[in-house]
Amino acid sequence: MQSFLKKTVYAGLTLFALGSLASLNSTAANAKKHVTTKRVVKKAKKGKHAKKQTKVTVTYYKVHFAENAAYAKSNGVVSIMNKPGKLGNAKVVANKATMRRLAKSKLPENVFHVYGMAKTNTGLYYAHVVTLGGKYRGWIYVGKNDFQYNLDNITKNTGISATRTLKYGANPSDVNVKILDKLWTYPKFSRFNARVISHKKASYIHDDFIVESAVYNTRGWLYYYVQDTKKKNINGWIYSGSTSARNVKKHTKKNPAKTSTDNKQNPTTTTTSTPKPSTYNLVFKYNGNFVSTKIVNLSDLSINGKPVVNPDTIAKFIPNNYQITTDANAINTDGPIVNGGTAIINLNAVPATRLTVAIRQKDTGAPLNPSSDLVTTLNEAGQDLLSQKLVLNGQSVNADAVKSILTNRNLLSIDQSKLSTTGAGSLQFVGVDNTTIDANNPTVTLYYK
Repeated sequence: MQSFLKKTVYAGLTLFALGSLASLNSTAANAKKHVTTKRVVKKAKKGKHAKKQTKVTVTYYKVHFAENAAYAKSNGVVSIMNKPGKLGNAKVVANKATMRRLAKSKLPENVFHVYGMAKTNTGLYYAHVVTLGGKYRGWIYVGKNDFQYNLDNITKNTGISATRTLKYGANPSDVNVKILDKLWTYPKFSRFNARVISHKKASYIHDDFIVESAVYNTRGWLYYYVQDTKKKNINGWIYSGSTSARNVKKHTKKNPAKTSTDNKQNPTTTTTSTPKPSTYNLVFKYNGNFVSTKIVNLSDLSINGKPVVNPDTIAKFIPNNYQITTDANAINTDGPIVNGGTAIINLNAVPATRLTVAIRQKDTGAPLNPSSDLVTTLNEAGQDLLSQKLVLNGQSVNADAVKSILTNRNLLSIDQSKLSTTGAGSLQFVGVDNTTIDANNPTVTLYYK
């Protein structure tokens, strides 16, 4: 499967006398088209003029995914090999029949964790994968798109496609429970590093717990995130079937026998005061770092008269340029939603949907004026940044991610004949402006020297 991105001419692109800005809009970019081609292998004729085949080499890369975004499902069309398949002597780890079975499976242990990337000198990409159950591990073909920072960039209908291991569920009506089994850091087989918490089960198995969040795994099994009501350091995930509602003794108040004075009117003193509204704290974090705190009224979180903290009720309080993560543990409450309570909400930065790319000299800061063909290449590099969601509003640009894009577009070195500078030779890429991206005027500035 090959993927081609048509070159796009962006309306409104203007070359200035003192510099050039390449303006892009991701929503106006043409959709990628996927073309399936038959690979016909012809036998080379024997003789001294037979063409020698190019030797395939591979470069290996680390991948950079959020903890909840490093997972994929088999598409059932490509085998897993013990090394990138174009290398000689690669052996099959899981054949197509096995991959078709895994594609149909809903078992969480058959989801793949993606933890490495390889690119051949012929432009093919491979993902290093292992099933969460650990049974299958190896390399699988994923097309011609760089997915180092985003699994969604994997070419469609190749070996795997991005998936989520968990999805939100509704909290139970009985939020106070007893647990009958050990606690986990994540639901089993939902993360590559899910494990039993280190505390001894005997230290918490008889305690009361509060259900703070609920999720479903790929099989539809419901898991609860629970917090010990007395020991704040004891919390974790447990299968809902391994919990039971806490027994609460109901006290029945008996009515005392009436006396002759019961029907007498007693004077009462009434006072009027304005009740203080009940408030709740929303603490927002990004990558574990504090962003802001908002104190809201419980009434602002209410659904049918009951306060609820979920993506819908807190949407209007999320800070600008952020959005709530899709992770099952995105919202963490400290107990029932009551006056004075707190929820910690994990956020992602909102990706830019348009972009201006500028190039400048490092020493002087003077803008460089690119030729028309260089403008086209810069446009393509900028579109790569947008499509891979590497430019985030309100955040600095990741220099390594930019360098990877420039490497793929052969922009680490620019001949001076294509710039406004004079002299022979070329200028080398030396860095990117680390100023935070302004959502109103998103700009990435590249420096050359």
